[in-house]
Amino acid sequence: MKKAIGIDIGTYNIKLIELENKKGRPELTRLAINRIADNDIKTALKDLLSLAKSPLKRVNVSLSGPSVIVRYIEMPPMKKDELQSAIKFEAEKYIPFSIKDSNIDCAMLDKTSSGSHRVLLVAAKNDEVKKTLSLFKEAGLEVNAIDIDSFAFLNCFQRLKRGAREKADATYGLINIGARFSNMNIITKGNVYFTRDVLWGGDAVTTRISDAMGIKPQEAEALKHKPGEKRQDVVSVITPVLERLSSQVRMSFDYFESQFGANVEKLYISGGTAYLFNIVDFLKDNLGVDVVMWDPFEDISISASVTENEVRQAPALFAVAVGLALRQ
Repeated sequence: MKKAIGIDIGTYNIKLIELENKKGRPELTRLAINRIADNDIKTALKDLLSLAKSPLKRVNVSLSGPSVIVRYIEMPPMKKDELQSAIKFEAEKYIPFSIKDSNIDCAMLDKTSSGSHRVLLVAAKNDEVKKTLSLFKEAGLEVNAIDIDSFAFLNCFQRLKRGAREKADATYGLINIGARFSNMNIITKGNVYFTRDVLWGGDAVTTRISDAMGIKPQEAEALKHKPGEKRQDVVSVITPVLERLSSQVRMSFDYFESQFGANVEKLYISGGTAYLFNIVDFLKDNLGVDVVMWDPFEDISISASVTENEVRQAPALFAVAVGLALRQ
């Protein structure tokens, strides 16, 4: 891997990561984050690039949300070119929007016990793909690859040493918790078997605190990270909202366990809402599994050009961007 850039556009921030392969280990050579003001992504991206000052013009980016669909399906063994032809007809059974208006891709995974192949099917609305390409073209960049958030997060975890440290037969979940959406994967025996976007994010917590306590959203945002002496009041206010998240995660666990007969043993969380002051303990208590806040920089060397403060301020924000930068 030569130098590569990943750019993750979230609800409130755009994150940029530049990595370089140094003797087989990725090194962080640039990191930048910029706030999106008044939903003006174009200006925020332009300012981000000015902050980063990277000479690279090819970037990896991602999509998420309702415009992207991921399915795991079974198909008979076939060659790659045959699969590409067949998947367009097969996709109509699984995609809730028009195939004609979609960008479809697929990948052959492992064999099943019956001899068929598991196939990863991904569809994204053409309008969203075109809008993304146009945004980066206007900024003077060329898009090398468009991934989806959940797979960028998965790639980040599995390409680094953290994924390798899990037992070969381990079953664990990954969830990247954003402001409006959360991206989830379940992995067993080193293979991903379940992926979904959960329609829940940190905005729901902020809104709940603001409404229940009669304070401005900015104050509510600060309280959800550092509640101080109001901790108990905030806990009682946000518990019903957090229960909606844990219910969605538990439902995903139950579905996976009923389909594949394996229990999820651990959950790694990342993303901006992973910094909600009580979310790790809450999920641990409600799901009955070990919950770990994951730092995507723990297995990456840091260049002298990047300050320790930049890296350590909120590392979990950068998991998707790191996964994009790791993509070949």
